Amino acid sequence: MSRRRVEVFMVLVIVAAVAGPGAVGVVRVRAVAARTTCAGHLGQTAMAARAYADANGGVLPTGTIPNAELAPEQRLSWWVSILPFVEQGEVFQQFDLSRGPDDPRNEKAAGNRWRHLVCPASGEYDRDTRQWRSETPVTNYVGVAGVGVGAAGLPAGHPHAGAFGYDRRTSLKGGFPDGTAHTLLLIETGREPGHWAHGGHATVRAFEWDVPYIGPERPFGGFHNGPMVLFGSRDRVCVTAFADGSYHPLTDKIDPAVLEALATVGGREALPSDW
Repeated sequence: MSRRRVEVFMVLVIVAAVAGPGAVGVVRVRAVAARTTCAGHLGQTAMAARAYADANGGVLPTGTIPNAELAPEQRLSWWVSILPFVEQGEVFQQFDLSRGPDDPRNEKAAGNRWRHLVCPASGEYDRDTRQWRSETPVTNYVGVAGVGVGAAGLPAGHPHAGAFGYDRRTSLKGGFPDGTAHTLLLIETGREPGHWAHGGHATVRAFEWDVPYIGPERPFGGFHNGPMVLFGSRDRVCVTAFADGSYHPLTDKIDPAVLEALATVGGREALPSDW
């Protein structure tokens, strides 16, 4: 063991001795609880999107509510579409779907905040003070558009297209050649969280070759760490939900090419057995 590693190890031992095993345990339990809650949020949202599909001919919501007169960033997001399936039907009824989120008619409905839209480790909501950090109601959970700049605008059937496109409708019945269990539907992000009711980059994002993809200040994840280790760096964990409704933690150790393969619905990429 190198001198530097011995020094680091001794610091950890001293910190644990001073703080006490109870304090270290509390921090660890809180971290695990935050990640578990985050996974629950994503799983709930994935099932709501699937429930939407069940009620709409097997088709998932488009990334934005279609409106030819508005750019994607000015439209309502897919989050608005699934409101009735997360027990927010009354809020859904308040929206004028022909208008954007910034329209005065939608201002009240778009101003709602829910804790299940944010990662508990983000600090966006303080449970002790019951205060929100951001002035606008943001979300840490975005739909996966596919791979490459402009992926959200690709037509259905394109090999780089993901589950969510601005105007793209993806069917659960045959629309996932790669398999719903092998296709990302939702992913958490700590970078530039956007307003949940807004379309565009706020709620739909692609893997744009900005590697590494996972970690603090990276495109995705940024909130969760793996178990502590004596040597080397801890894993950075990103919670995700797949199109079959399952949710999985992925780490920054995953091959970027594998992440890109998981981001498409029909790229027909070969995945390693241990991804």
